[in-house]
Amino acid sequence: MTSSSAGIPDLHGRTILVTGANAGIGYWCAEILSAHGARVLLGCRSSERAEVAASSIRAHVPGADLGILPVDLGSLASIRAAAASLGERLDAVICNAGVKAADRAARTADGLDLMVGTNFLGHFALLAQLGDVLADDARVVAVGSLAHRFAQIDPATLSQPWTGASLRQYGRSKAALMAFAFELNRRWRGTARSALCAHPGYAVDPLTPHRDGLADVSGPARAFASLTRPLVQGKDAGAAPIVHAAVAADATGGDYWGPGGLLEFRGAPKRVTASAQVRSVDVGAELWSVAEHMTGVRFTV
Repeated sequence: MTSSSAGIPDLHGRTILVTGANAGIGYWCAEILSAHGARVLLGCRSSERAEVAASSIRAHVPGADLGILPVDLGSLASIRAAAASLGERLDAVICNAGVKAADRAARTADGLDLMVGTNFLGHFALLAQLGDVLADDARVVAVGSLAHRFAQIDPATLSQPWTGASLRQYGRSKAALMAFAFELNRRWRGTARSALCAHPGYAVDPLTPHRDGLADVSGPARAFASLTRPLVQGKDAGAAPIVHAAVAADATGGDYWGPGGLLEFRGAPKRVTASAQVRSVDVGAELWSVAEHMTGVRFTV
């Protein structure tokens, strides 16, 4: 059990879907949740990579209760099929899958910008079609990023080609996902359901415990990374604020969780502050309408 486990309740009897669970932050969310008794559904584009991740989790969490949900967040047809195939109640959904870098010309299967289409619109379309299987008190956690603070969201221009650095577009896609989560929480007011955001801080592979079949980091890279340990952390620790948002008793709708250390790069989970733009009621409402138009999926709440 990792240091990321502090404060997590017993999760036996609860089912949690983690998208992008075959690697990185998503993998560690799945392993930590499994270690506390949750049934975890690994939502992954590649079933083969999902099987590798599941084998690794079982090796470290004997008796782990796992399922695999094949889903490509960059394909509306795949999302539709995945949502239709779910026959069990979900107590939480962690919206983690995402593209971190892409060429400006890269597109989803439906011709949408790859980063915005996968990171935001894919999760929007998925959640819109999960209404029948979400528990009455379900939680949705959008995995955001420190990069959202440097992004500007204009919902009316979301479908237009982007210019500038790939990192800026990544921040825009994460800001859109976060704004959607805050809007979802507002629309769920009066119900027991809730939506939150969380981010992993500055989490890197070289400081992450080894897992067979996952990112393999050389000895020299680990040695170099150890010099930066005061500022950054492993992806197991980066998963902690996200897991906390999904299951902790003190996490509530509309929260934003991240590492509590310097610059939010590392540290134990703590409530942090999201930008005013992603919390904007006007931005959230307009973004919702634009997302329905771009995906062709109605999200009725």
